[in-house]
Amino acid sequence: MPKLRGFKTADLVSWRKRLLLRRVLADAGDFGKILDLPCGDGRYWPVFRGMGVASLVAAEVSKGMLDVASANRLSSNYPGKLMLTSAFDIDLEDRSVDFAACIDFYQHLKGTQEQEKLLSEFARVSRGYFALSASIGRRTEKQFTQSGFNIERVYDLWPVLSTWRLYLLRKQH
Repeated sequence: MPKLRGFKTADLVSWRKRLLLRRVLADAGDFGKILDLPCGDGRYWPVFRGMGVASLVAAEVSKGMLDVASANRLSSNYPGKLMLTSAFDIDLEDRSVDFAACIDFYQHLKGTQEQEKLLSEFARVSRGYFALSASIGRRTEKQFTQSGFNIERVYDLWPVLSTWRLYLLRKQH
């Protein structure tokens, strides 16, 4: 079997995650201010920009990672704000963002208490939608509703092959 040169499975996974994020944003529809936390190195910023997001707040808990992200800014004003903050104590006012994204972080949390704290914080700062990646599980989905979100849509990374999902959650009013 011939070997593909330069092909990495991680590239395909990253492409698929960006595709799913575009779908989430399209399904969420109208949005104003968006929070990307943790933003990492900014890998999803081109998706936000390409979908017409004008106001993006990118946040990280690590000063070092925020420095990396800053070096990867798409322009001097995009994202509009880089901020050092924790996902467990977000330095934003209540109901201050229309849409929040937390991708590739939930699976690293240590137990139910951290998961509930994260969900509670995003419920506090959000006015509308929340995109969250997590592994499939009834307990996980039950936590979403107990934290004040309804599951609007579910997007599987690779149906049947992977437990990774991107959830579009909507704040209960």
